[in-house]
Amino acid sequence: MIRAIPFLLCVLLSASIQGQTPATDVAYTLYLVGDAGEPDIVNQPLGKVLRRQVEQTGPNATLLYLGDNIYPKGMPPEGAQSRAAAELTLRTQAGWIEGLGVRGIFVPGNHDWQRGRKNGQAMLMNQQQFIDSLNDKNITLLPRDGCPGPVEIPLPGNAVLVILDTQWFLHPWDKPRGDESPCDVKNGAEAWVAINDIFARNAGKRVIVAAHHPLITHGEHGGVFTWKDHLFPLTAVKHNLYIPMPVIGSIYPLYRKWFGDVQDTSHPLYKEVSTLIQNIMLQYPGSVYAAGHEHALQYLVRDSLHMIGSGSGSKTTYVKMKKYSRYAGSVQGFVKLLIKTDGSAVTEYWQVDDAFPEGKEVYRDVLPALQRLKPQPPVQEISFKDKVVKIEGSKQYTAGKRHEALLGANYRAAWAQPIDVPVFDIGSEQGGLKVVQKGGGMQTLSLRLQDSTGREFVLRSVEKYPENAVPEMLRKTFAQDLVQDQISASHPYAAVVVPGLAQAAGIYHTNPRVVYIPDDPRLGIYRKTFANTLALFEERPAGDWSDKDFFGNSKNIINTSKVLERLEKDNDNQVDQQFVLRSRVFDMWIGDWDRHDDQWRWATFKSKKGETYRPVPRDRDQAFFVNEGFIPKIWSRKWALPKFEGFNDAIRWPSGLSFNARYFDRTFLTEPSEEDWIKAAKELQANMTDDKIEQAIKAWPPEIYALNGEAVIRKLKARRAHMVEYAVSHYKFLAKAVDVVGSDKDEHFEVTRLPEGNVQVKVFKVGKDGEQGKKLYDRLFLRSETKEIRLCGKGGEDKFDIEGSTAHSILVRVIGGDGKDSLVDNSHVRGLARKTLYYDQKKSNTLVSDGEAGDRTSTDPMVNLYDRKVFKYNTLAPLVTGNVNPDDGLFIGGGFLYQTQGFRKGLFKARHVALFSMAPRTSSFNLSYRGDFTDVIGKFGLEINADIKQPNYVNNFFGWGNESVFDQNIDQKPGHESLPSAVQYYRYRFEEWRLDAYITRKVGNWGLIQVGPAIQRVEVEDPGTKDRYIKTYAETLPYKLFEGHNTYTGTTWRFTIDKRDHPVFTTRGVVFTVAGRNMAGVENRAADFSSYDGSVSFYHSFRFPSRIVFAARVGGGANTGRYEFYQAQILSGRTEVRGYRKTRFYGEQKLYTNLEMRIKLLSLKTYLFPASLGILGFHDIGRIWYKDANGVDPTAPDGSSNVWHKSWGGGVWFTPFNLAILSLEAAHSSEGTLSYIRLGYLF
Repeated sequence: MIRAIPFLLCVLLSASIQGQTPATDVAYTLYLVGDAGEPDIVNQPLGKVLRRQVEQTGPNATLLYLGDNIYPKGMPPEGAQSRAAAELTLRTQAGWIEGLGVRGIFVPGNHDWQRGRKNGQAMLMNQQQFIDSLNDKNITLLPRDGCPGPVEIPLPGNAVLVILDTQWFLHPWDKPRGDESPCDVKNGAEAWVAINDIFARNAGKRVIVAAHHPLITHGEHGGVFTWKDHLFPLTAVKHNLYIPMPVIGSIYPLYRKWFGDVQDTSHPLYKEVSTLIQNIMLQYPGSVYAAGHEHALQYLVRDSLHMIGSGSGSKTTYVKMKKYSRYAGSVQGFVKLLIKTDGSAVTEYWQVDDAFPEGKEVYRDVLPALQRLKPQPPVQEISFKDKVVKIEGSKQYTAGKRHEALLGANYRAAWAQPIDVPVFDIGSEQGGLKVVQKGGGMQTLSLRLQDSTGREFVLRSVEKYPENAVPEMLRKTFAQDLVQDQISASHPYAAVVVPGLAQAAGIYHTNPRVVYIPDDPRLGIYRKTFANTLALFEERPAGDWSDKDFFGNSKNIINTSKVLERLEKDNDNQVDQQFVLRSRVFDMWIGDWDRHDDQWRWATFKSKKGETYRPVPRDRDQAFFVNEGFIPKIWSRKWALPKFEGFNDAIRWPSGLSFNARYFDRTFLTEPSEEDWIKAAKELQANMTDDKIEQAIKAWPPEIYALNGEAVIRKLKARRAHMVEYAVSHYKFLAKAVDVVGSDKDEHFEVTRLPEGNVQVKVFKVGKDGEQGKKLYDRLFLRSETKEIRLCGKGGEDKFDIEGSTAHSILVRVIGGDGKDSLVDNSHVRGLARKTLYYDQKKSNTLVSDGEAGDRTSTDPMVNLYDRKVFKYNTLAPLVTGNVNPDDGLFIGGGFLYQTQGFRKGLFKARHVALFSMAPRTSSFNLSYRGDFTDVIGKFGLEINADIKQPNYVNNFFGWGNESVFDQNIDQKPGHESLPSAVQYYRYRFEEWRLDAYITRKVGNWGLIQVGPAIQRVEVEDPGTKDRYIKTYAETLPYKLFEGHNTYTGTTWRFTIDKRDHPVFTTRGVVFTVAGRNMAGVENRAADFSSYDGSVSFYHSFRFPSRIVFAARVGGGANTGRYEFYQAQILSGRTEVRGYRKTRFYGEQKLYTNLEMRIKLLSLKTYLFPASLGILGFHDIGRIWYKDANGVDPTAPDGSSNVWHKSWGGGVWFTPFNLAILSLEAAHSSEGTLSYIRLGYLF
């Protein structure tokens, strides 16, 4: 027996060795743990086990935190009550690898985006800043800055790691996108192109995508629940709350399975994102997708796509083995992915919880080695050096005179003019270049190239491809052709002459050259895309260009996002605003309207005191952009797209031309005075002599100069003469409201209110000893120019001191920011309005004031939020309105929209909409006004509705009761021959003036409460000798209906919950509304009454984009008191039960339901416009209740009506441009068939 022991030990040792992967075979290890953000993670054993294993693995490893790094709503701002716990949670997770030399990557999840709520981006940025503050170069959050990714990281073992932020695709609120985004990827379409490009470039490698949301899951997020969830649903709220609720308990699980929140795989948007990713990855066998989100461990394989679920870092939920599953465990733990040297990979699933505190491997699987790509034969020696071709920019912009009259002559001749162009030789240019990757850009094809030193260059196509810049619904239509045609308004070679002008103006610049890209095999996978392309070749301003004076000999050129980070981090870093000003005045001079954040790079200059940043403009394609032709001149109006005003002899509106730079200017031009702007303009006038202008423009090829040279020179000279005027105009536009922003260090803000009403603002650095240091900012604000100054302390312990007494002054808002701040306001301004307002956390901050400072401190951590991209232009725009119904015929009219902006006012500060419409058939007109005012008093807004129906507005009145008669043959009966039609008998004319004023208050993200006073004035017109039912009705009344008007005053209120996915193209959601009016008569025979109405509407579709939408509505109302017939509960064929006439049934209560199915038949891609075409079918039912003085309904045979009015029908709906819905309906009821034309649906 004793001799058998060594044998047994050998067997056990052999088994143990077989269960582990030899370290020598592993090239790299990825540790995958998700959803580890619960606060009690600090007490759980998982971190210790992870650290021990990572330590054993060594430096060739990365720990991926797969999202939901902080529960429940991400990282709150500093000063928030939950901040300390959130910091501890992150520190704990980071501590798992601290000091081990391995990489840790935090991937954002939906909880890190505040559970997908409004301030999600801000919470994510808080997390990023905190992780950065750990000062561990190995630990980072990716993708950064709220970008979607993809972030590509090469790994040993012939592998590539790709990081995605999938919450970005699902997030409905603010996120980085569009031209102003700091991200390389500006929208979803670009993201999919970039992901596909990574896979294409790395074909034959193991590509591992790490994100938060799984592609497929069989847990709660996949609609999989246990029988306990159906029978005892309250256990999900409290563990031991076993109250049986059969049927009712199944509502929630079935909703998650069939409908789903946006965080569930059943939700249409989630499905779309998952499908797009799978479609890419399935093309590349052996790809791996790792995610968290579901609080379990899973391994699924679809074809050759391997899906790892690791979302049980700090808690678990139920998961089940289903389709594609190889493993599913509702256990806490993590996953290891070992990338082996032979090309294969191994997954290890580890359970770590109270049952296995030291960890236990519960599942293992092997991913076969990838099929090696056949080595490509070496490219033969090839050279295009010194070769020249003759080629034009584009052939597609040539047009006839009529076309040019409508859309402009533009630079069509320059685009069509052949010129001599050198052939680009990638092997000899800059000593030889290699392709790095395909570049981004909405309209341009670009390639990033790198020389032997690592310095990068760019090839950008001269031709533009605006398809990606056009909304998807307008692609392949005349709209895309129109945008393509207007590329001719940009000069194809404008960028070539800008360096000469920029050099003379004393600003930095790239040096683009026109080249021809040949069909060159050295372009690799991009050969087909770029072969035979005319392009601009220029430097890519990034990194070290210390030997080039056109970049200021800077050793480090960075992007705008990095500059903003460094300015926030340290107040020793500063922007050379005078240099920025010089560059921006130059932009206006050459008419370059496209100067958003991403069009700038920054030359960095280090000193002992910090860094100074100077702007490097790039991409000068829009210089000299013209606006010619009838149609472009319309859309360049001030109320539409003023940035397209065009390069003319004069600038019409400098601030409209600068629209794309609206955030840039308000961030980097906060200090220059009017004198500085005048000085910059005069310097440009002095520097840009006639000789220098002419010399620069002559850099164009002779053929191009002959076409456009003299005109461009003339315009430059003409604009130069008025640059002081233009500079001052834009300065005054910017000066109306100015942000003075601090950093995360300590600052001292000194504000002095001067006797004449002006305000002096100085900002000083505060040293570690608390002593005042160097001056960081100094500006005198003039009351005649500036309405508001916003001092933003950001982080650190900031001091704000305000002094001075005056009769009038400028409003100063102080936003303290994170950290312990103090405001001492000893200023005095005559009048009741306070001219200092202080925003900060209530705790740990100090406010001392003699009464001038208004206290806006709050317990809401978002009170200190600073967003440099909140500015919006005021808007004044024309409106057109129209409608058709069977009773009034065509209603047509117009009006205007006027919208103003203000501090923290959301979409607007005030919005005014005035409309006038007229129905020629009935000689009626309607004048309406609606005014919305945001946060007038605290969070309470104001809404004003005024409506005038005059001189003789028309409605129908068929009498009281649920079975009132509409005699459709009455015009043929004796005594009624004068009627032009039967319905005319039931029409009455009236005048109405109505005014409602609501105090409004938002409730959460979807709720709205409105309450306020109401006034109504109504006068019914005497039909005179006309044969009308209203005369018969009037004779039954104890008073004279047609004498004088009735006036009512009272209160009106409304509560709404609107959780629709879109207010017009609704496919999912619910709307609930309840409203009331409590009115008292104040004139003549007007009596007191109350009216109550409510409805709830449901919408649902099962896929995205939706093909079938089910819609249902239930509504009703009731009146009390004495009221006139026109104030009754009215069941109308226009708004409730189709197939009946407008205002058909009058009573005391009403109830109705509408069921509707909307089916999309097809998407039209006609040349004129894109559209969706569909059909709809519906069934409506409703009734009213009424009792007269005798307690009966006189229209019912037995005095009590049981009739329900029903209708059914169908129609066609059409969405031209997919911007609005035009629906045509036919409804059949017991009273016949009626048709309707609507903008939108009934509900």
